Amino acid sequence: MQAVLALLSDNQFHSGEELGATLGVTRAAVWKQLKKLESIGVTVHSVKGRGYRLPSTMELLSEDALRLNGLPSSVNLQLAFETESTNGDAKRYLAQGLPLPALFAVERQTQGKGRRGRQWESGVAKNITCSFVWRFENGPSVIEGLSLAVGVAVARVLKKVGIPNPGLKWPNDVQVDGQKMCGILLEMVADQDVCHVIIGVGLNVEMDSAVMAHVDQPWTDLVSRLPNRPSRNHILAELSKELIEVCQRFEDGNGMKHFRHQWQAYDVLFNQAITVSTVSQQRQGIARGIDDKGALILEENGKLEALHGGEISVRRT
Repeated sequence: MQAVLALLSDNQFHSGEELGATLGVTRAAVWKQLKKLESIGVTVHSVKGRGYRLPSTMELLSEDALRLNGLPSSVNLQLAFETESTNGDAKRYLAQGLPLPALFAVERQTQGKGRRGRQWESGVAKNITCSFVWRFENGPSVIEGLSLAVGVAVARVLKKVGIPNPGLKWPNDVQVDGQKMCGILLEMVADQDVCHVIIGVGLNVEMDSAVMAHVDQPWTDLVSRLPNRPSRNHILAELSKELIEVCQRFEDGNGMKHFRHQWQAYDVLFNQAITVSTVSQQRQGIARGIDDKGALILEENGKLEALHGGEISVRRT
């Protein structure tokens, strides 16, 4: 499927005969591949006498483009067309003891998960679905608050591509005008004194409204907010560079102290009345930012309390 999609990505008409000759397969095999693309949500226009084309140009991820956009050679790149989960691929990679840091990116993720076990929708070759893996030599203690710093990294990338007002909602939602644009999911694999962290990021570049129809929260994407379609290769390369800087800052155990004030500059809940929900209770108070460990500071009845992540949901009251 990927080979056919790459040939059609220029938004020009290509006959079945031409596609088959380029790929070294029969026209019948091409037709089957086109039907498979349609079955996973890719619209293919067919015009008798002219051939097949996509309704618009499509940019596929490629190592050459990512390296040209600044992805360091020290990052081991793993690109795929389709996978169940980039975080799952990263875990299998870690189990083999292969070189780090590593970046996993995919055009289509079929079983991606967001926070609290939610399904994460990614479409086909339209968004950023990736996992970045880093090895922390000093163990789990140094990564406290890392997910918040990753939010800062994403917000910085959004500003670079032209979004003037990205916001962060504790603990790790990236929003624009109250609409979610990016989800972040961290998984830790600890082994004695060494800690590996898998940073999963799903960033909305161009979402399909039909795919998102069942999503139960406001969402937005880059294409709807920018005058020109941004390059996915550029965004992913910039994000990777930001994540490298974040992880390097956390190596010495002072990461959250460095990122605390940067995070609070994007904090959409600061000084807002909020409701904090857990499995067993609901609490109400005023959000007063975060502490040096990345905990949410809740003012409740005049007293301040630090709330840590986990199964906590926060919303404006």
